Amino acid sequence: MEQTDYSIRRATAADAEALAQVHEATWRETYAGLMSGQMLDALTADAREAVWRRKLSGETGDLSTAYVAERDGKFVAFGSCGEQRDQALAAAGYAGEFTAVYVLKTDQRRGLGAGLMSAMMGDLAGRGLVGFTCWAPRSNIPARSLCEKLGGKLMGQREITLEHGALNEVAYGWPKA
Repeated sequence: MEQTDYSIRRATAADAEALAQVHEATWRETYAGLMSGQMLDALTADAREAVWRRKLSGETGDLSTAYVAERDGKFVAFGSCGEQRDQALAAAGYAGEFTAVYVLKTDQRRGLGAGLMSAMMGDLAGRGLVGFTCWAPRSNIPARSLCEKLGGKLMGQREITLEHGALNEVAYGWPKA
């Protein structure tokens, strides 16, 4: 197999459009057959671009950051992290949260998910947000396997209601050392 070079870096506001495009593509690849067509159609690159532009420019006021993985100058994966949003998990000592980790199918199984998670762990720890969690759809076995491979411990579950259906998720946690 040919060796491919990837780079992982923190995203900037200038990356919003490309990030939104890979967000839509990975969402459709990841959740085809796991979510309804209505749910998949609700996430478009155009809609996500505005959200990413606000987040990456700091307009949202939260401490979230995003990282992108590139191959040959094109985005193939991304991850985002920030302050813990779940009050109970924050109270239990989990100050940070991974809010997304997505890799295009063409680039999966090459260490990008682990590389993004490592970059985000460093980012969160550097900001004093130690103890991390990640929610993954119960049926997303590759995401769950990544969390387990990286030492995450299964610690909870929930069902969230979305505009076009419900989603069953499981939580993984990495307690502060």
